[in-house]
Amino acid sequence: IADTARKELERLGPLPDDTWREIWDRQTTKLWEIFWAAASLKGRSYEKAYEEADRVLTGVKRTRIFEQAEERGLKDSLSGRREALHTRDRSAKDYWKAIAGKVPAAKLRREGRERLDAIGAVKRFSDLAERGRFPSTSTIASKEFLNNAKEQLKRYREAVEELLGAYLYRIQSHDSEWPYDGDLLYLETLAENRLLDSYGMKKPGPALLEKARCELRSVYELKMRPSPYYGLIVMDGDDMGERINRCIKEENPEEAHRRLSRSLLDFSRCVPDIVKEYGASLVYNGGDDVVVLVQLSETLPLAQALVERFEAVTRGTASAGVAIAHHLYPLDAVVRAARDAEAQAKKVEGKASVCVTVLKRSGVMTMMRSRWRDFHPVFNQLVNLFKEEDTLKAALAARFAYDVAQAANGLPQADEKLRAELKRLLTRHRNNHHPKFESEEWTERLYQWAATLPEEAEELGRWLILARFIARGGAEE
Repeated sequence: IADTARKELERLGPLPDDTWREIWDRQTTKLWEIFWAAASLKGRSYEKAYEEADRVLTGVKRTRIFEQAEERGLKDSLSGRREALHTRDRSAKDYWKAIAGKVPAAKLRREGRERLDAIGAVKRFSDLAERGRFPSTSTIASKEFLNNAKEQLKRYREAVEELLGAYLYRIQSHDSEWPYDGDLLYLETLAENRLLDSYGMKKPGPALLEKARCELRSVYELKMRPSPYYGLIVMDGDDMGERINRCIKEENPEEAHRRLSRSLLDFSRCVPDIVKEYGASLVYNGGDDVVVLVQLSETLPLAQALVERFEAVTRGTASAGVAIAHHLYPLDAVVRAARDAEAQAKKVEGKASVCVTVLKRSGVMTMMRSRWRDFHPVFNQLVNLFKEEDTLKAALAARFAYDVAQAANGLPQADEKLRAELKRLLTRHRNNHHPKFESEEWTERLYQWAATLPEEAEELGRWLILARFIARGGAEE
């Protein structure tokens, strides 16, 4: 894989020299750390052999045997840890400026503003990178809008093609109606600085730029704007170590262990079809560990579908960490937030839980948790209650979510006082002309859910605000 990237960089030039090759070899030949252990079954039980292999493997991992490497000079832009590729006569900035001049701006930022080490170069320039390219976060976030507005986008597409010309690149060859990146579906992309940064276009024609902006505004008037938010799901099986330990203590431990492994394989084979059904993008699928990028409206329904299938196939439970983020938020920070959310979900007593972190573009972060069984019958219906239909206002006013959150400051516990306040607020903020809403029923449902939440009323308020946020497609005040 690395060799295909090296050949591509040699083709683009400047030609590598000894300095360049020393960095490349140092970083690519020592990247992987592989650990394994074996224990003989001869003369002892499967349980004893497994325990020895597991103990030895843990010891090898903790030994951390690796060669020390010195990373000198200007570091790469992606990790900030390793030396950026350069030659003896060219600095890292000059080397990557020369490469950037020969590739689309979407692949490498211009003017040496992005400098890669060998690992980053492999990610960008290998054959595998070309075959397995993931959609951008903007493409993920705007997917629902694109599916609903393709018919109306024809004139806007023509204006974009006229504006960008040779600077425009395709990412979806299978989509004849809109084969371009989703970032062009956001009005904020149609600005000189963004077009330079993302497409390498200097000084777009003012008339053509304004024409494109007008055409996109016209689409917005016919259809709702694209959501600026998307979801990253990290799902993980609960107590897998304990489940393996139970297997090896059974009467036939080897067969029990194989049976568990087969169930994980069966689940992983289901995952691509589930993800495809929700129009999402599968990032990682490793048995009891799944990572998915998905549009905002389908984030929690997909996470729930994955967990339910895991439980049905493996007879175990799973938890999920979800990060909901703005499409321009740094992706590495979103990944960390989703992993942290997964860790928080695992702290809920009994697990089988979900934790959601919302990362607003303003920098505000909100976190909430719930067990799946308590979340399941309530949340998706709440989202629908906050939605406005074509001829009918929402069953619940948006203000309800914020009033509950405010009430939680003085009524933090799920007791009779909170129940009475929920009833009062529901009566005040319900749409009396809406046929799908019963205040008494929803008072009880929200009260019962609050009683199960780790932080009770305060957490209920956050879940209500999230439901309203999703119902509005991530639109902020």
